[in-house]
Amino acid sequence: MASRQKAKQSFSKFINIRQCFNYLKRYLITLFVVGTSALKRLLRTISKQQSLFFVLLLLLFLTIVTFAAILPGTHTFEGNIISQKMSFIYNGQQPKRFIENIRSIKELENEGIQTLTFTGNFQSESLPQLNQLNSLKIKLKERESKWIIAPANPDGTSEIDLNELRLQPNTKVAGINYDFYRNQLAFSLQPNPKLNLKTNPNILKLYLGEQPIKVIVEGYELPDLNLQNHSDDQTPLEFILNPNNKELNLELPQNTNIYITLAKLFKYESEQWFRGKIETKNVQFIDVDRNGSDLRDDLDVSTIVEGKIRMIGQEQEIKQNQFLMGGNPDAPLDIKLIRHLQIVPKKGIEARFSGITKQIQIGLDQDFPVSRIQGSWLDSVLPRDAIIALFSFGAATVANLLSWLFSNASKSASKP
Repeated sequence: MASRQKAKQSFSKFINIRQCFNYLKRYLITLFVVGTSALKRLLRTISKQQSLFFVLLLLLFLTIVTFAAILPGTHTFEGNIISQKMSFIYNGQQPKRFIENIRSIKELENEGIQTLTFTGNFQSESLPQLNQLNSLKIKLKERESKWIIAPANPDGTSEIDLNELRLQPNTKVAGINYDFYRNQLAFSLQPNPKLNLKTNPNILKLYLGEQPIKVIVEGYELPDLNLQNHSDDQTPLEFILNPNNKELNLELPQNTNIYITLAKLFKYESEQWFRGKIETKNVQFIDVDRNGSDLRDDLDVSTIVEGKIRMIGQEQEIKQNQFLMGGNPDAPLDIKLIRHLQIVPKKGIEARFSGITKQIQIGLDQDFPVSRIQGSWLDSVLPRDAIIALFSFGAATVANLLSWLFSNASKSASKP
């Protein structure tokens, strides 16, 4: 008895599904017939009235123009920003000269794992064994290891120069800034770990000068010396060097921090420090405020002092501490090229740049931008004033043409 009841219910469900399918089939057939009939009447009307055909073409054209004036397009932008600190990744295909001709360095400090060799006459009170050497190889073992060079006579004019710093592709230059109180240029180099760092290191070329220099080293090893009673990694090593080789070429295959202190900042000379036309990606004018071990407590802080940015004939001013973003607030603006970098006294580092984007956003909060620049596809073809006039004309004309078209189509269809 139960099986019969289940069979009746299954058969009833099958009948209901079949009926629904039949109703849907009839509806689609009816819709197709009505649509075909309406299309035939419209085509018949168009063939009888040539003016109607041109109206349709005009309507289609204006509709396309209207959508082109609304749909966002990708455009080139340019700008200049003065910031207290900035970072970028060098995105070129060949090694690039980044910094050159920094003269009369008062002190140069370098942190990171590396190996360097000095040649000349050594004088050391903390390690007298060096006084018998004419060459010294030093291995910096840890990320916090560092070496410092400065003129032996701090009251004299320094002859230490930075001739060239050359970047390998995909090297990140992080936290570049100038401390005007200390007259110190500082930045970090973070090479791409996917490259062969031994054969493709960043290169720092120094000129040591004719005068004696003082060298201080921390966190080091002296692999060519047998120093059983000397704790290399605990005691800083200090010595005076009269260099035989005036030029020192350093390979920087790993992450390193560089601090360059000057006696005085000369505006004209500092304008020549940075080479222009640097192909870039992930350019940021942001510092991270860390106050603990939990990354969720980190805060992004804008380092922008002032600036302007332009796209499709529109210009926006960027105020102090505002963020500069692309269409996505979580991603930086897509700056492709830094054309010029220079130190602006008492303000920071000025970057003149260009790139491509669909939208520029500006605001004190990354999640709530207050200013935007966004261009349509049509902005790449016509000036902004012409687009506004054309859009207004097209919107009004489309409405009138649609009314005229349906009115005439109805009259033509009602005639025998």
